[in-house]
Amino acid sequence: MTAPAMPPAVPSAGRPAVSEISALIAWMRRLSDAGAHRADPAEFAAFRHAKKDLLTRIERHDRTPATPYDQPGDSVD
Repeated sequence: MTAPAMPPAVPSAGRPAVSEISALIAWMRRLSDAGAHRADPAEFAAFRHAKKDLLTRIERHDRTPATPYDQPGDSVD
């Protein structure tokens, strides 16, 4: 599989842009289309790292107030 254009190796520390989210989804689609057995392991590892970073940044910059169910130790009935 030819390596597609990937998101930058050094992601921004700021709020994720819509274009970053879109690029990650497109990258995920290309990996999915290639199939797990044909995807380059290094590219898959890079994708997983980029996904983790993006989700962390989304969570950090999320302005949605926490609900009572988001608190550690709270049980959900």
